[in-house]
Amino acid sequence: SCKSVTIGVPVPDLDVASAWYRDLLGDVEETSPAPGVRELQIMPACWLQLFVAEAAALNPSVLRLETDDIEACHLRVVALGCAVGEIELVPDAVRYFEFRDPFGNQLSFYEMI
Repeated sequence: SCKSVTIGVPVPDLDVASAWYRDLLGDVEETSPAPGVRELQIMPACWLQLFVAEAAALNPSVLRLETDDIEACHLRVVALGCAVGEIELVPDAVRYFEFRDPFGNQLSFYEMI
């Protein structure tokens, strides 16, 4: 059975990426388990692993993060200077918005209705 989840996100610069994701996610624990890798603990058994790689813009995956305050998250992402979409509604299901980190990785915040 699965005990934890680690989500890898390619970035060209660990210091810049680590600072940006800490601004996005708030007060999170950070470790450096290996050269070229930083991990941010975003939930008790869930880590966001930043690793050095080129051409992150070609990464087709999307990191989707659930929140209970979609408006506050939207304001935070706008304040980080990202090009961010409007908050969309899927009636009786979810509210969400999408954006990209400074390295081209696609992200999304969503709030269940």
